[in-house]
Amino acid sequence: MVRSRRDQGDGTLFHEADRDRWVGQIDLGRDHNGRRIRPKVIAKTRAEARARLVALREQYESGVDVTARGTTFRALADLWLERGLPSDISENTRWNYCLLLRGHVTRVLGDQRLLDLKSEDVERLLDLMADAGMSASSMRHALNLTRRVLRFGMSRDLIVRNIAEPVQARRGPTAERYGMTVKQARRLLAVAANDRLAHLITVSLLLGLRPGEAAGLTWEHVSIKGNRPSITIAASLRRTPTGALVLAPPKTRTSQRTLGIPAPVVDALTAQLRLQDQDRRNAGPSWQNALNLVFTTEAGTPLDPSNVRRNFARIAKRAGFEHLHPHMLRHAAASLMSAAGVPIEDISDTLGHRSVNVTAEVYRHPIAPIRSGHMAAMNQLVGRTEREGRAPV
Repeated sequence: MVRSRRDQGDGTLFHEADRDRWVGQIDLGRDHNGRRIRPKVIAKTRAEARARLVALREQYESGVDVTARGTTFRALADLWLERGLPSDISENTRWNYCLLLRGHVTRVLGDQRLLDLKSEDVERLLDLMADAGMSASSMRHALNLTRRVLRFGMSRDLIVRNIAEPVQARRGPTAERYGMTVKQARRLLAVAANDRLAHLITVSLLLGLRPGEAAGLTWEHVSIKGNRPSITIAASLRRTPTGALVLAPPKTRTSQRTLGIPAPVVDALTAQLRLQDQDRRNAGPSWQNALNLVFTTEAGTPLDPSNVRRNFARIAKRAGFEHLHPHMLRHAAASLMSAAGVPIEDISDTLGHRSVNVTAEVYRHPIAPIRSGHMAAMNQLVGRTEREGRAPV
């Protein structure tokens, strides 16, 4: 080992010949417990090691806890989820944060040390999400969560600057891109007709349900008999951080709603009831629908969101749609109702938005003269009205 001349205040450098690397160490005094702070750096060249020692001193003098400089983004994100969230945050929101951080953000940034992160790394994360066809809102949420995690790191003196702040959100798929004409919607329903997802797709498209709302629909909240059939959105199927699928409260207070259902939805739910009865008979004692869900696997278990996405993408591709996510059925429902002349207030109520402004900003298409409410509009879509029975359009 060859020891280099010590430059005043800049630490000590030495070369380890057996590993062919330069090691630098700097004395930064004592911590609050009286222990010496002597962090090390490793580099391939003497100049690089010297530059890292200088940067280390600058970080220390700016308030960064250099003794924790090996902390990765994943470790910080886990700590933020554990200690950085408000105490009154809903469990549903916490699950969403976990899924987005661990499902997307930490896959790209997780193993990087906080002190090595650059704005370009966050931009790469957004580029990968855009290439995967993810929506603008998903990318915006990922960026906002990354910023919040790094702000938490700043509050703990792990970093001195939030490199995600200057990054611009990406423009992803929009409601315009996934708006559907009546002809396109009919083609999607026709292609899906012989698939197990057919009834789920029909209900989601004609009522604009979120994927979790449709998968979390239970039979006790379905009324398909009588003169005023309806469903009540009372829960959403969510995956917990441990991987379990459970029923959780709807996304917002206004998401809990009761909707009158048009005849095609009544038909779909009636057919789904028959299908489930057949599944129950086939499964025998192994039937497992403890949650009394409307849409299940052949064994009665909750539908896995990943499997739904894959199967739906396959159906959508056969119908001529590329990169169509189940959530985009909600966009399509809004565009179909809007094109049919449904007032935006009715569209907002049907979708369960907290305000008309949300609907106007994200979903609204040009409004035609008002002709009817959402039930008549969606009856028209599949060529049936309650008065006309099954006569084709």
